[in-house]
Amino acid sequence: MEIKKLVTDVLVVGGGSTGLIAALEAEKHGADVTIICKQKAGRSGNTIVSGSAFSVVVPEEGNPDSEEIYFNDLIRSGKGINQKELTRTLAFNSGKTIKWLEDYGMEFFKTNSEYVKRQPPGHSHPRSVPTIWDGYSYLARGLSFMKPLSESVIKKNIRVMEQTVVAHLLTTNGKIAGAIAIDINESEFIEISCKSIILANGGAGGMFSHNNNTVGITGDSYALAYEAGAVLKDMEFVQFYPTQMIKPLKMPASNPLFGDGAVLRNKDKELFIHRYVEGGDKAATRDKMAQAIFQEVERGYGVEGGVYFDCSGIPKEVLESKYSHFCNQLKKKGVDPQKDMVIVSPTTHYFLGGVKINTNCESSVRGLYAAGEAATGTHGANRLSGSSIADTVVFGKIAGESAAEYSAVNQHAKINSQDLSNKLEKLKVNSKGEESLADKKELVRTVMWRSASVVREESILLEGLKQLYEVESILDNIAVRNYKEIVSFQELANMITVGKLTIKGALERKESRGSHWRRDYPNQSEDYLGNFEYSKSSDGDIINYRPLDGLLINN
Repeated sequence: MEIKKLVTDVLVVGGGSTGLIAALEAEKHGADVTIICKQKAGRSGNTIVSGSAFSVVVPEEGNPDSEEIYFNDLIRSGKGINQKELTRTLAFNSGKTIKWLEDYGMEFFKTNSEYVKRQPPGHSHPRSVPTIWDGYSYLARGLSFMKPLSESVIKKNIRVMEQTVVAHLLTTNGKIAGAIAIDINESEFIEISCKSIILANGGAGGMFSHNNNTVGITGDSYALAYEAGAVLKDMEFVQFYPTQMIKPLKMPASNPLFGDGAVLRNKDKELFIHRYVEGGDKAATRDKMAQAIFQEVERGYGVEGGVYFDCSGIPKEVLESKYSHFCNQLKKKGVDPQKDMVIVSPTTHYFLGGVKINTNCESSVRGLYAAGEAATGTHGANRLSGSSIADTVVFGKIAGESAAEYSAVNQHAKINSQDLSNKLEKLKVNSKGEESLADKKELVRTVMWRSASVVREESILLEGLKQLYEVESILDNIAVRNYKEIVSFQELANMITVGKLTIKGALERKESRGSHWRRDYPNQSEDYLGNFEYSKSSDGDIINYRPLDGLLINN
């Protein structure tokens, strides 16, 4: 088999905001850097479809907000199981990122030289700072965040390989040695020798049939790390965006609207959030709002599978000045947001679990780093609005610097030829397969949404797990005809790996906490004030429980 070879210091997997930031920082610290991404760098990942606003403590004189207040908000939202040193790192470094981003050409909305700040639910102060995204589509306004970063990568002559997928990581004696990648356009395999790897290729929202993620977010980061021997954590926690518009068009109804007076109503036009969340719509964090909507629909008070989103309580001047683009999108569909209600419903949004890291973004495998949605610990059992983009900047920078420093003092580990051969053998065409690849991917997505979405209970989780094992048992009989389908097959395998861990963790956590809600265990329990950690062995998946700041408990 012909295989192309590449040597680099730092391999960054992912061309979204985390990957670009990590690459820029690694290059700044003297490393030879290569970015590999499934799609086009600067147009992949979920930042592109975000609200292009991030939650930071703005360093302005007279600002009543503080890093300590932000930290406490994050801990409260995370239901106390955050990895506190990571949460503190985010809160206390968030404000510094504004200047860093502006140095790379980012522009933020200002009024009289002060940054515009909005207050989404769950934040005790206005701290959501939007970029200037005039000239971009409302549905792709995250480009205003991505474009300056991708242009900077080009200026720095950082090597970028697009339409390329990392299929396996290679380790030697517990240390990163390289990776195997697939170039889809050239239909070839690439053997990459590198000193360190940064996983910045996002979460696993695409594992669910209902999601608002971009194409290709299939749990690759978690599966790659897990197979390489890294410890994962909190895989049972998945955040569901509560207000994805389903009619008259599909787009998020932004959380900050609630801070300015938007409310949710059931089919009888009644307010209902207060029945589930003390403080009502303004106080409801994403997890509680999604669960409230789900229950209201279950009770028979839904509208076409969702509920009404009502902006009539927002003053007209506020709605048209702060949310003009949102209003324009609706008006194009003949909807006046001041008078007409739209229908919204929960959808899979963000994975809270991921690769366990420390404050240097180091995983349990030497030379392997993770940041952004690929990593876990910062947000605990739920994530506050806008904190994800802040996370990508803070930890993307740290990962880039850490990986570069590691590469500067370590030599390339020799790639184990047998390991390379064994992994290449898994990446092959199977023209004799009889099962449909597309059908099995859709089945896994349906199973995950039905069994492990907003509301969970033992019988449904067990049935979902059984179905995943059934799909896994026929992988060898799935038709794979070309390099593009080899990549798609790898995505299916990754979805099954991650899906099983998500369901197993949800079964282990016999309580409801944050985004994890068990109908059969509806209350939060002090017995689960801690984290489940996941590791792979020759005997299968190992799930252990670690109380907060405590010793690992073997299950």
